[in-house]
Amino acid sequence: MKSIKWITRTAALAAVLFVAQSSAEAGKPPKGFTALFNEKDLSGWWGLKTEDPAKWMALSPDKFAEKKAASLKDIAKHWSVDGEELVNDGHGMYLTTEKNYGDFELLVDYKTVAKADSGIYLRGIPQVQIWDYTKEGGKWNIGADKGSGGLWNNSKGAPGKDPVVLADKPFGEWNAFRIVMV
Repeated sequence: MKSIKWITRTAALAAVLFVAQSSAEAGKPPKGFTALFNEKDLSGWWGLKTEDPAKWMALSPDKFAEKKAASLKDIAKHWSVDGEELVNDGHGMYLTTEKNYGDFELLVDYKTVAKADSGIYLRGIPQVQIWDYTKEGGKWNIGADKGSGGLWNNSKGAPGKDPVVLADKPFGEWNAFRIVMV
């Protein structure tokens, strides 16, 4: 199993929004932030595959309820809570918040593992990339050499495509993102 305070997957994570425990007091978000993960269960989450959010937002209430119910079975199979951490087995749908957000600031703490290829999808796209930054990870030649934090789905050379610096910590150590979406 892979672990993050929100969990890294070897397959890409999508649409996961989690305000991390960045404050000194565990379980409490910083002033002005709302915790999206209750540290107990998967309440407040459902599952999605990589798809345009406009497609599921256009569904009738009945069709959306069917889609969501089916996704809950999948996330129950592949996601769990271990202590205060979300854990994924590397398979299944991506966690998606039940609540939709407009402009936001997101604080995320995560750990990664060797050969990880993961990310945080923001409103479907772009994806803030999280991956193994070593040559051994197998993605060195497509951008992993620059580290995590770039906007993977942006065009080559576009602002934000690559992180400004390689700041990834060694596997098993906590990393942090501050993501502002406006």
